[in-house]
Amino acid sequence: MDYQRVKCIENVQIPVRSLEDSIQWYEENLGFKLKGRGNSRLAFLQLNENDHINLWQTDDETTINFTKDGEQMPAFVMVSENIELLHEDLKGSNIDIVSYSDEGFAKIVKFFDPNGNVLLVLEYK
Repeated sequence: MDYQRVKCIENVQIPVRSLEDSIQWYEENLGFKLKGRGNSRLAFLQLNENDHINLWQTDDETTINFTKDGEQMPAFVMVSENIELLHEDLKGSNIDIVSYSDEGFAKIVKFFDPNGNVLLVLEYK
């Protein structure tokens, strides 16, 4: 193989029910910034130079998640530099937290966004 077939992941696509409410939620709770819009149902959010998500407004009953042995699993994982402070901030914002645990290699907090998408943030030890 003479070339790198896949260079990077450009973004993660997340279904949402209300685009405006979801933009505000991701900005206020996770620090994303609105970078643009594709159309009236698509918003581009950026965390830093390399990490992006796209929020797609849909009327379909869907989430980004999958299940493993009946447990909802996140489709992607984010990293925090201070998981304890993030956990406190999420609790203070009345966000539905699924779990907060020490997994040995990392501490994790698993929670729902307002659209029923399960998200996971970890801090490596």
